[in-house]
Amino acid sequence: MELQKFELKSKIDNINISTKDLLIKLNELKNQNARFLTITTLDHGDAVELIYNFEIGIDVLNIHLRILKKDLIPSITSVFPAAFIAENEVQDHFKVQFSGINIDLGGKLVIPENSPMNLLKPEEGPEPPIMRFFGRCREQCPSMVNAPKYIREIAKGDPVAAYNTVLENAALPACLGRVCFAPCQEGCRQERNDEPIQIRLLKRYAADNTPSLKSKFKRSKLTGKKIAVIGGGPSGVACSFYLGLMGYSVTLYEKNERCGGAMLWGIPKYRLPKNVLELEIQTRLDEAGVILKTNTEITDLKPLLKEYDAIYIALGASGSSKLMIEGENTPGVYDFRDILHSVNVENKTPDLGKVVAVIGGGNSSIDAARVSKRLGAESVTMYYRRTEKEMPASPHEIQGATVEGVNFEYLVTPIKIIPGKPLKLMLQNMKLGEPDSSGRRRPEPILGSEFIVDVDSIITAIGQTVSTPPNYGLEVTRYGTIVVNDDYETSLKGVYAGGDVVFGPKSVIEALRDGKKAASIIDKSFNGEGWPEPELSMDEFVARPYNLEEIKMQEKVDCRELSPEVRITNFDEVELGFDREEALREANRCWRCDWNE
Repeated sequence: MELQKFELKSKIDNINISTKDLLIKLNELKNQNARFLTITTLDHGDAVELIYNFEIGIDVLNIHLRILKKDLIPSITSVFPAAFIAENEVQDHFKVQFSGINIDLGGKLVIPENSPMNLLKPEEGPEPPIMRFFGRCREQCPSMVNAPKYIREIAKGDPVAAYNTVLENAALPACLGRVCFAPCQEGCRQERNDEPIQIRLLKRYAADNTPSLKSKFKRSKLTGKKIAVIGGGPSGVACSFYLGLMGYSVTLYEKNERCGGAMLWGIPKYRLPKNVLELEIQTRLDEAGVILKTNTEITDLKPLLKEYDAIYIALGASGSSKLMIEGENTPGVYDFRDILHSVNVENKTPDLGKVVAVIGGGNSSIDAARVSKRLGAESVTMYYRRTEKEMPASPHEIQGATVEGVNFEYLVTPIKIIPGKPLKLMLQNMKLGEPDSSGRRRPEPILGSEFIVDVDSIITAIGQTVSTPPNYGLEVTRYGTIVVNDDYETSLKGVYAGGDVVFGPKSVIEALRDGKKAASIIDKSFNGEGWPEPELSMDEFVARPYNLEEIKMQEKVDCRELSPEVRITNFDEVELGFDREEALREANRCWRCDWNE
């Protein structure tokens, strides 16, 4: 019998990379079981081009690194020890220098004392080399907060150090520990077993155990430059804080009586107590020497441009999307912003009646529904035009609403509101069609499926909008958001913008990121060094967890909460946080995978 002939077809990929990203990329390749082949070198006079050749299955990947001969090349032997021969040959033949290279002496591998491979010596038997990279949890964080490090600091019993580690990249740790949607936890390797480290709650523990929420940071010498920041939400506060620490004289303008932005008016007190929010903001402003001017709305930039050397705009998203249906302005129909502001800022308890309908599927609509339960509504139902799978609200918030008795009706949309007591809300059933620009399947109406429900109140919460004052003279999009370049600079020189007014409604951590990055860019525009960027560090020694299987067996520490029966009767904080024993137990579940994989 003749054997059938076949041919394996391999592919060759080429990518360019910088020295900063080289080791990060190689760690990714190691996880893909890549095999190092050799290094090909091209001489370009004052520079060399190193081509690192790898084999992944039957495919070949070539990584191109171009570098000046006078600059140090990072050795890759901490990830692929077999590269030591190739690196020595490149060093000998092309007169370049590698940092941390393992020396080839007479055909023997000699490891220098300062090599990363010597940082952890095995007690017995062969051990893999120590490696250092950001860690998946940190990479998932929009602001690159060093979660692995502050988790270790908590595990060592030092929550104050952990609080300061968070502050290096995010200005409001106590707030984030309560309201962040924790993308870091999605990157945690324990997530594979649905047991991610409770990173957000550990951040809160660090803040709750830092006296007066004060940091270790001290202001640099004053630069003589004056900066105006417009908007006292998270992005404006972050920009003010980091600029102030770098030696700038900062004035923060807030149009309302109190700072906080959407964190103040939009996030209910049972999630973020306002005393915590305001203490942390005021502490940051005091530490950075920021002058705060409240009840001051800036409608024109011209006077500020004459007085200040630069301006950062962080107005947030100040409007609400409309249903655009008949009867929307009927008495008894409320905008979610009005309800949340009344409760969170004015400490009022509006009477919504016994039956409440909430239109929307985001976190704001969840907040409106849960607040309605606390205001005495017996029946609260959320109506959303897609399914739960497409719902933009976080799973944690959906779960919180569910246990508190909020009802969910999916694949329905409002088409008319009929005045009266009770109000009549006409809805139509929907089906999902092809995906739209968001990647979610587009809801399509089912003709003849209309039905009516009787309610006492309707709360609309289908989104927030941005409005930029026309007198600012800035280029804006058709959505009202300010146009900026990659450096957050607007169409006016010296005027920068970030947060929701640029990118639309986003999360608190993204707003804090924008404020920090803009502060760094503004400093560099005045020939400063900017705020330190996240970088890999070998300064912190971390012992390898020897019994990983034992760590995997440890159960996640669930946060204690008020019972649903109790919490819907008040606005007390639902989550009670970790005590010391719980925090240490949870922190010690970390695999330390930013140090060694």
